[in-house]
Amino acid sequence: MLPDRYKPLTATLIPGGFGAVQPVHDTYLDRTVLFKSMHDADNNAQLANEVRALSRARSRHVVEIYDVITDRVGAVQGIIIELLEGRDYVQFWQEAPGDIRGYLKALYQIALALSDLHAAGIVHRDIKLENLKDSVSGILKLFDFGISTTGADYRTVTNRGTMVYAAPELYMAGAAINSPMDIYAFGICAWALASPALPAVLLEMPPQQSGVAPSIKTALPDLPEDVAALLDACLATEPSRRPSAASLRSLLGAHLIRWQHRGLFVADQERVYELSDAQRNVRIKIGNLGVLKVSYDGLVFRIDEVVPDVFVNNAPALVGATLPDSCVLTFGADRGRQWVTFSSSHPEVML
Repeated sequence: MLPDRYKPLTATLIPGGFGAVQPVHDTYLDRTVLFKSMHDADNNAQLANEVRALSRARSRHVVEIYDVITDRVGAVQGIIIELLEGRDYVQFWQEAPGDIRGYLKALYQIALALSDLHAAGIVHRDIKLENLKDSVSGILKLFDFGISTTGADYRTVTNRGTMVYAAPELYMAGAAINSPMDIYAFGICAWALASPALPAVLLEMPPQQSGVAPSIKTALPDLPEDVAALLDACLATEPSRRPSAASLRSLLGAHLIRWQHRGLFVADQERVYELSDAQRNVRIKIGNLGVLKVSYDGLVFRIDEVVPDVFVNNAPALVGATLPDSCVLTFGADRGRQWVTFSSSHPEVML
């Protein structure tokens, strides 16, 4: 079945749910890759489905597909995919209590993968820790797209995913497959990364019949409140109440760069006020024209005090409002007004 360019490195197949993988050497490109095939040829349609999904996916956090192996009539017999040689996450719960940043980093990368997939119209349908692994460079990647869907009107006859990760609506006949189902599975991943055992209500079939799942903070008390609230929302029994992958990506990413921003206020090209982890509050007073006090909470720059008249990009400055990444502050309402510019740095998440 394999073209001559691929040489098996072992006769042993690594079994999976419906198929198996085998490490092979690509003699053209001199690298080790994986050959994936199905246990039963009747399930080869899953391979074709995986080809379609992976060819549409454009994400740093999705396993790469390199080649498609077909028979003489063009039917898919196997695929060649990237070999992920880094760590897995099945036992990460042992590390999570002492490594909250590592926990957030893992979830952030899963959220990146889901955000990219959902933007491309792909629902993975089998998000679980066993389908996550790092590349040799330490980038977490999602794999196994055999039961993914790319059609908005797809409805399931049988639930072929992993039951503990299955959203409540999947227990209904003819359930429409959509992205909130992946988000529910993401919420289960958040628990599985944090604890060796899931709460009993999440093991019910359907889940949460006897009550609502406890907050993830019961497993990881040091989690930031806003992160815990969003992770808890992933397990909402009502799909419309679950957050999007994009919102998960945004909040988790924000916490990974917490306290890394620098905010600069420049007045008259001479007076400079800086906000950062080292200096978290600034009070700017321009003569009798106005006063503005701003604080930095590690995530955003927030207005704490305003003595009229102060404007942000020509709109009145409001206590509690967040400053834009760059803006012009106007002190004074009439003649004699003075201007102060504000700009924030844009730190990047380092993976």
